[in-house]
Amino acid sequence: MIHLSTDLPMQALRRRLSAIGMPLDELTAALQEHAAQADRTGKIAPAFWERVNVRGLNLNLVPPDHGGDPGLWPLMQRVLLMEQLGYADPALALAMPGPGLATPPLLALASESQQRALFARFQKDHPVWGGFAITEPDIGSDATALRTTARPVRDGYLLNGTKCFITNGARADFVVTFATLDKGRGRFGVRAFAVDSTAPGFEVVRLEKMLGLRASQLAVLSYSDCLVPHDSLLQRGDEGHMHDAFSGAQSSWDFFRPVLSATIVGSCARARDELAAYLAAHQPAAPGWRRTDTEDLLAAAGGKIAMARLLCHKAAWRHEQGLSVSKDSSMAKAYASRIAMEIAEAVLQAVGAPGLHEHPVLERFYRNAKAYDILEGTGDMQRLMVARLQQRQAAAADETAVF
Repeated sequence: MIHLSTDLPMQALRRRLSAIGMPLDELTAALQEHAAQADRTGKIAPAFWERVNVRGLNLNLVPPDHGGDPGLWPLMQRVLLMEQLGYADPALALAMPGPGLATPPLLALASESQQRALFARFQKDHPVWGGFAITEPDIGSDATALRTTARPVRDGYLLNGTKCFITNGARADFVVTFATLDKGRGRFGVRAFAVDSTAPGFEVVRLEKMLGLRASQLAVLSYSDCLVPHDSLLQRGDEGHMHDAFSGAQSSWDFFRPVLSATIVGSCARARDELAAYLAAHQPAAPGWRRTDTEDLLAAAGGKIAMARLLCHKAAWRHEQGLSVSKDSSMAKAYASRIAMEIAEAVLQAVGAPGLHEHPVLERFYRNAKAYDILEGTGDMQRLMVARLQQRQAAAADETAVF
């Protein structure tokens, strides 16, 4: 278990989890117990659900107004929780049930009745997932260039297109799917639809064969004349001509990038601790220079982990204050994924390939680290976003100074 300097918030989190029947130590112990099997199979064993409060997990990202726990709703609490779960096993942490990335666009775009109906699906004692689908093949990082179309018909809308790399996509009860009604209007032609997994024309084409984070099951989804009813279009009813559903996708990224970054931070802290224990057991008689190099690696890793954690907390704090967090979320994600790769390389340098095979936790971390840079936007894209947002802020400051 990782120990943070944020003792009081962590104590409050522990008390809240215990109060709702989901003690943190029990949850992390279950994740660690089933991590190896989930990595081998890409599936969550039925025995796992017998160890945890399934309804509590389902409601983990449900707003308090719709049955979620108010004590777990603030983003700072979620960041603290996901660091702990990432320490236990990041793949299973990302594979837990609940609405997941569907929550922010539902809150931003859906009517009250739509929210009520969709969030009610998670009031179950068996695992229920929601999905979020915007990424498409051959589009790259420009999500506004999506090709999935939605065409109005008498009974609703026909969706056609393909989505890829959809976390928990094969498990989802419904998927918030972004499609364009009018390609000529760019991002202002994009709309979001809640597509049931049972909708005619909807198909899970395949699960990707993954190097790491296998339990999260990235799926390819196909929409082939997929018929959805009129009320599947997420709309509050007060949208104007310039309605921008893409802002709902941005709200998902702004919300989830600190959460993912905290998960990465937790996994990095676990790798550091496991590496220290491994070296203490296997290199007690190593030459002085070798021990010094290893100690330098561990010390550097500790500082980088602390910096990554602070970036997550800053983004979460700004989110709770209602401030813009796009830049902070991207900074947290870019830095956390980068240090994961650096620590992974340090692990390989310190223990060698044979050592990795002897230590399954470190071996999984090495594979998982390769995936962190890609999830929720590549590191290069995050750094580009940070640079552009910084330039916009500088330009806005200049205009303010002039006028």
